[in-house]
Amino acid sequence: MKTRYDKHTWPEIKAADKDRVVILPVGATEDHGPHMVLDTDTLIVTRIAEGVAQAIPEDALLMPSIPYGFNEHHKDFPGVIYIQPETLIDFIVDITRSLAHHGFRRILLLNGHGSNHPVLDLAARKTVIETECICVSASYWNLIKADIAEHRKSPMGGIAHGGEMEASMYLHFDPEHIYLDRAERQIVHSEDSRFFSLDLADGGKAMLMRWWSAQTPDGTMGDPTIADAARGKAFYDAAVRETAGLVREIRHLPILPRTDHH
Repeated sequence: MKTRYDKHTWPEIKAADKDRVVILPVGATEDHGPHMVLDTDTLIVTRIAEGVAQAIPEDALLMPSIPYGFNEHHKDFPGVIYIQPETLIDFIVDITRSLAHHGFRRILLLNGHGSNHPVLDLAARKTVIETECICVSASYWNLIKADIAEHRKSPMGGIAHGGEMEASMYLHFDPEHIYLDRAERQIVHSEDSRFFSLDLADGGKAMLMRWWSAQTPDGTMGDPTIADAARGKAFYDAAVRETAGLVREIRHLPILPRTDHH
């Protein structure tokens, strides 16, 4: 069974099971410190989505990834490609409308970049309002918080951006394009804060996103110096497992009819 949407012919798409969950990975092109390359967010979320499609091909259909995200706050670091949130929402909803037009009814917007999270949430909500689809948004790290806690070696603040988890996963995927000899520990999380968290495994009660260059001297937030490929595989395996579980649940959600009470 084919798992790539773009590897189908149009007659194959016409005949496809429209209850398979279409996964759209969304990443970013941006700084991740001097030790990691610009495609970090996109590569990681793409590999996770590919793993899910391979694990449960009868339930999942994989779209080509979007490699750009909402990240203008990173633009002080050379190389960042930043998309305005309104543009990104409109672009994603054009994709989901297209899928709905072709008969697909279940979509997962799988996020690989932190600041995409509210954008994808809004895109999913707009899709539900404008089509008859179920559309879900999820950031992969939110699905594996227990696994992060189990496998991590760094303290709170060590897994945020270009830190232990991303560096470990990239080391597992593509060791030729990660440069740990250039890595530095940059933990800026404050244990004294009651409301803000700078760690992917512990979402804060409030959100503040500063200019990235005001928070970190080299674009890193976390501890990449302890990255390990075996630990990266453990994070990856957990992300595939939990995302596959989410896809299966989305596949079996009922599509509920509206009732306009005017």
